[in-house]
Amino acid sequence: MNSAGSTSSATSTTVHQWRHLAHRHQVGWGETLLIALNIHGVRTPIEGRQKIRLKVQPPEDEVYQLVVPSGQPTSPFTITDNQLCVDGTPVAAVVDVRADNAVSGYLRAAGTAATIHPGSDEASAEDGYARLLADLAISLPVGNTLADLQEVTVTGAGYESEEAAIADLATLRTAMSRLDMTARIGLLSSVVRTPEGMEALAERVAPFTLFADAEAPTDELVGMLAAARAAGHETSFTHTIGNDTLDVLRDHLLQLAQYTTVWPSLFILPTPSPDTDDVEHIAEPADRLDFFLQARTMLERIFEPTQLKPQPWRCYRGLWYREYAGEPLPGPWI
Repeated sequence: MNSAGSTSSATSTTVHQWRHLAHRHQVGWGETLLIALNIHGVRTPIEGRQKIRLKVQPPEDEVYQLVVPSGQPTSPFTITDNQLCVDGTPVAAVVDVRADNAVSGYLRAAGTAATIHPGSDEASAEDGYARLLADLAISLPVGNTLADLQEVTVTGAGYESEEAAIADLATLRTAMSRLDMTARIGLLSSVVRTPEGMEALAERVAPFTLFADAEAPTDELVGMLAAARAAGHETSFTHTIGNDTLDVLRDHLLQLAQYTTVWPSLFILPTPSPDTDDVEHIAEPADRLDFFLQARTMLERIFEPTQLKPQPWRCYRGLWYREYAGEPLPGPWI
């Protein structure tokens, strides 16, 4: 990872300021730039979200993937002639950019994991899952089969009850078993909360990982994660960084870290468009990059006793990409 270094006189003031922050926080320039891109999004004529693959300059071989807001009129980032620029200064080569359209499922972790989005009741039935998994198989690396997948994570926002979630995940397990798939099933939801629910998952769905929503009260989350651990499950959580002060964030996550076995997905809260409410952000716009770099260092200290490290492929809006606590992160990254 390239550290902050000297820049030419043609470099924009914004890039100079960001390089100074990178140096002050002892964070690589590539890490700092990608955090800033997640904060600000891209200034384009089209609103929505864009999936961007890029290489940070000075030239790097590694390709990064981010999913960022587009149509952000106050963002310093623009894309021109396959170059990502900050106030006109080229900072990265854009390998690919496209709209982040909703899909029923996609591969991650270099084709060893998948994320799927259950739709209607029909799509959640066993034959619906079988079709969804068959669609994923088309995009697998050459020579791989569905049996090579190590993890299948389900986004569970549509579940109305604990019972419905457990039944649907059990259906997924049945569909996977008929395809000789033994992958761990993950659930991105806090809908399953009780010890009884965790035991039912152990009986009908395991191996299983719970990715709880950490926006819930701390006591509830601790009980949920503890129940999952007691039932033999892997545990993790998702949390958006930027709503709370660093002190509040530290107190909240310190209690969760001791019950966590998989590095959590810690999302950057992006700066909203001018016509939307910005009160959720704890830091002023000019201070946000500094805030997130401080949060990054604090989170590394919180999780140091766990010996867990980020898995960048899990979170395209995260605070870590190729390095953690000053050390290189292993892949896969996308």
